[in-house]
Amino acid sequence: MNFLINSSAWFEGVPEEGRDMLIKSARLKHYENKKYLYRLAQESDFVYAVVSGFVRIKISSIAGQEFSITEFSANEWFGEFSLTNQPAQMFEAQVLENSSIIEIPKRVVQTVADKYPIIYKNLFVFQANRTLKMSELLGGMLFYPLAARLAGRILWFAHHYGDENEAGILINKKMSQQELAELTMGSRQRINKTLKEWERAGILEIQGQQYFIKNIPALKEKTQMNNEE
Repeated sequence: MNFLINSSAWFEGVPEEGRDMLIKSARLKHYENKKYLYRLAQESDFVYAVVSGFVRIKISSIAGQEFSITEFSANEWFGEFSLTNQPAQMFEAQVLENSSIIEIPKRVVQTVADKYPIIYKNLFVFQANRTLKMSELLGGMLFYPLAARLAGRILWFAHHYGDENEAGILINKKMSQQELAELTMGSRQRINKTLKEWERAGILEIQGQQYFIKNIPALKEKTQMNNEE
């Protein structure tokens, strides 16, 4: 836990005294699969870091519609919005698989940041990068066909969770076709049809709820705009 705090880009440049305050207030919590850290319109009292497992960030509407934005895995930090003391108007954070997560009270982070303002600078740079990635994601969702969106998501998972060998890349994470539909704003039926087509073409192999990518260049081609629905 100490290492994760000391090595965080959020707290880079903070003297040992400040980091010790964060370490002393941090708690390691264990969450079961599908539990929520915070729900729609709730105010969170913590910032978080993933030690093991996964956390999915989703946009949700009051009507119950959901769109999964991204996932955080080991050594990643999130929940910085809580430092503004505003409720999460659209975002929800849900644990995937049994996960261990560090929680630091936002009041402690705010106190340390007020004493060492470099934290705010670090968070500004961090948030700017995250906003850029969000813009790229939204552009893809708005303007690219489903096949391109699905290929992009699978490649993202391959980059973050892939185990590579001479035959290809195994995504070492279970994903249902319904989850892939939520991540791409498509239907489960169309996701299933597309994956079956790629399997017949030798691009990937479906292994239960895991995916083995056999032809990375071909999958990258599917991310292009000219893919047919």
